[in-house]
Amino acid sequence: MKKLLIMLMVLFSALTANAKCDWSTLKLQQWNERNYYKWYVSGQVFDDTCVNYEMSIYNFQTGKSQILKGGKDTGVGFEYYLYEKYGLVEVLFTTKGRYKLYIKVWNRCEKCDTALYRPIEIVQFPGAGLGYSVDKTDCKKYKFEMSYIKGYPLKDTCMEYYMVFYKGPWMDTMSQTEWDNLTDYQIAMEYDFPDEDFLGYTQTRIADFTFEDTGRVLMYAQWWNSCLSQDTFMFRRLDVCKSTPTNGLKPITPSVGGMARPNPTSCEFYITETRTPAEYMILNTSGTVIAVGTTSVFEQVKVQTCNWPNGVYYLWVMGVGRELIMIQH
Repeated sequence: MKKLLIMLMVLFSALTANAKCDWSTLKLQQWNERNYYKWYVSGQVFDDTCVNYEMSIYNFQTGKSQILKGGKDTGVGFEYYLYEKYGLVEVLFTTKGRYKLYIKVWNRCEKCDTALYRPIEIVQFPGAGLGYSVDKTDCKKYKFEMSYIKGYPLKDTCMEYYMVFYKGPWMDTMSQTEWDNLTDYQIAMEYDFPDEDFLGYTQTRIADFTFEDTGRVLMYAQWWNSCLSQDTFMFRRLDVCKSTPTNGLKPITPSVGGMARPNPTSCEFYITETRTPAEYMILNTSGTVIAVGTTSVFEQVKVQTCNWPNGVYYLWVMGVGRELIMIQH
């Protein structure tokens, strides 16, 4: 009888421990926009004073993991703020690459633990670029064109495109120098965009848009691969009707710059030297290849464009990136 009682007590103790170590209510909720992420750990287990947790971010590029401490701090490739009491962390990734959020949860009284994790890939699509032209007779009428992305065909059904336009009073209070030097990071982190600043949006790679008023306008463009959950973005500052209207695309500012010079150009441009010989090809906006060749380690490669029609072209240097080129005779 005594032996049976001991067995029952051991079984009861084990069942009680398992009940206290039931992690079924533990959840990791995620919200993100571009390279800004917010994670929240929830569950009834946090009502137990025996339960603790620890968050860390693993950087696949460096092969190192960093434990997140309460409050604001920085890591390799990211900045964060951990609200330790609430199991909430906000992370701004400043460097593209692959990361993993890892959360260890343990019950120190019952000596059991579990873990949650989320993989993250911060992608800046090579060759993402944005050009625009202004109507010759109406300086409020614009045509915008977003480049297509390396590795994703023009007709890839996974790729989605967004252009959003804002016009806020804070833009007009800035000096010309402040406005010209405003960076994507400053815009994303320091300024809010309330509903009253919203002018409109499009969901196409090439779009016409007519502004009702003149003055400074901020444009946000986003490339989004819905199949891979990868995106990149850029902002453009526009001064509607400030400059003389033209029919040429101006300006074009690719994210990978300096491979083709001069740009824009008329009859020729040069592809700069590369570390190793690399194949290149040039496509028009329809995706047709119109020139191919190989770069040089020792000298720039000359490309003749005198017979090419005016417009935007895409230079793709394998293993290096893409760049938008403007041809205007």
